[in-house]
Amino acid sequence: MNFRIASTVGLSVGFVSLIITGLLMYFTEYDYLTAALHIWSSIAVLAFVVGHFYNNWTPYKYHLKRQVGKRTFLIVALGIIPVSGGLMAEITPFATIIELGEKLRSTSTVRDGKYQTIDLTTSHLGKSTVGLFIKAGAEYESNPQPLFWGMTYTATPQVAVWLESTQGKFIKTLYVTGKTATSDFYSVRPDEERVRRPETLPYWSHKRGVKAKDGLYSPELDSTAFDGMTSATPKGDHFLKLPVPDNHKYRVMVEVNRSYDFNDYYSRNRFPEDAIYSGSGSSGQPSLIYQAVLDTNESAEQLLTLIGHGHHSGQNGKLYQDVSKITSAKKIVDFIVASLSKS
Repeated sequence: MNFRIASTVGLSVGFVSLIITGLLMYFTEYDYLTAALHIWSSIAVLAFVVGHFYNNWTPYKYHLKRQVGKRTFLIVALGIIPVSGGLMAEITPFATIIELGEKLRSTSTVRDGKYQTIDLTTSHLGKSTVGLFIKAGAEYESNPQPLFWGMTYTATPQVAVWLESTQGKFIKTLYVTGKTATSDFYSVRPDEERVRRPETLPYWSHKRGVKAKDGLYSPELDSTAFDGMTSATPKGDHFLKLPVPDNHKYRVMVEVNRSYDFNDYYSRNRFPEDAIYSGSGSSGQPSLIYQAVLDTNESAEQLLTLIGHGHHSGQNGKLYQDVSKITSAKKIVDFIVASLSKS
């Protein structure tokens, strides 16, 4: 095998992958798969660079002995110092490129104080909007879960917000987190097969009443039905600004669920015959459902109340009002406040 050819070709492929994933990370919100591919591309490039140096060490030493080689090496090596200093001090133009990337990634999500604002009302023609402030609780993020090679990751909640009539009839979805909207779930790692997770937000999905091709009520894989109503799960406290119909009294419903939140009752081996609960190894306490009744003719703020939970493996769309066996899941969010406003 010609290692010089292999290292050169491998280096070029890895470099192209670094460019593509780097641009995606610069222009778009964080995505696990993109970040993982970027890391693995970096590892591959590093390995091929070592091979490239091994095969070209003699000409490389010759280049370093020449004046242009020495000058280039010094400029690049010493150039790291002012760039690092400029970034730490947030001096233009060093920090400008980072700030631009942050602005591009936050086209629909902006930081407002210490919480994130997600505004989905830009194309709304009506006058009424509802704001939901979701205060992250102590259990908002899971404990670190093992990945591979000593690496870990944490899970954050999946959330759906929708409207119902005061009689409980589904009206429309207002917001749903990205993974649920496209069924973008994996057993553990993104190099494994994608899995369907009907246990994630079963009350909302059954209320919505749209059955997928596989018979589940969760959104189809890569569904586009919720374009304009989604975002990646915020990292902490956040404020959702959502469009609602004018001149209506309705229920604002929120369903919240997070993986790996096992407790004494909802333990890993609680339902051994349940293929969904026991199969993925990540189901824990079931989703929690919160509710507030609002009237768009009255500007008001209301604290959403916990009214029950969904089925632990998403087998149905029932509301289970007994939450006595729910423990830490009640701390995923501290509280949710709904506020109405008119333009």
